[in-house]
Amino acid sequence: MADISGVAQGTWTKTEREDLLHCYETTAKALQQLKTLILDSQPEGIREVCPYCGIGGPRQFDHYLPKEKFPEYSVHSYNLVPCCGVCNGKKADIWLQPNNTRTFINFYLDSLPAVPMLDVTVQWSVKNGKLVPVSIFQLVCPAGFGAAEFQLVSNHFQKLGLLARYKDQAHTEFLAIRNAALSREAKTVVVLRRFLGEFVKNWEQTLGPLNWRISLYRALIAHTDFLQTCLKP
Repeated sequence: MADISGVAQGTWTKTEREDLLHCYETTAKALQQLKTLILDSQPEGIREVCPYCGIGGPRQFDHYLPKEKFPEYSVHSYNLVPCCGVCNGKKADIWLQPNNTRTFINFYLDSLPAVPMLDVTVQWSVKNGKLVPVSIFQLVCPAGFGAAEFQLVSNHFQKLGLLARYKDQAHTEFLAIRNAALSREAKTVVVLRRFLGEFVKNWEQTLGPLNWRISLYRALIAHTDFLQTCLKP
């Protein structure tokens, strides 16, 4: 993980601070071009996904280092993170914990494992004759991932309320994978599970192994009872 928690705040006069902040608050064409370049540099498959949560669209920009405390970085490209309004509001000007460790992942600088970090438990109930899932998400530390690094990820999830937000969003994703399953018109669970496995594999190549949707999809297709409801009569 990047060691940036010790970045010192600069000493600026009132006029200097105002001038530095004006660089971001202006509607100058150069700033708009910078924002466009930042957005366009993101991988195509996740360009429309907030990196902080993986749910919303990145319609705003967060200052990783709060611009009021670090005005010199107000238009630094590595300090501008495309994000959704929910995450931007929750993050606000927070970036350090009380013990001076960082609160949020910096997606420009931090390295994350290439394996899932979410465990999903699916509980089923029957409503109107259909199986309806309730998905519970839990953050897990992969083998070999350091304790300090995992604590940063935990801080990030806790402050943004991600586990609860994923639970709230899970039913929409359940409908998406159920529709994909029904479209296959498979007659056996084996065939359907193989099809959905490829479906998830393709999505993983786009979204990455850490995306919450991938963990949810894998948990859903592990349930034979669910797959049986998606078979062609």
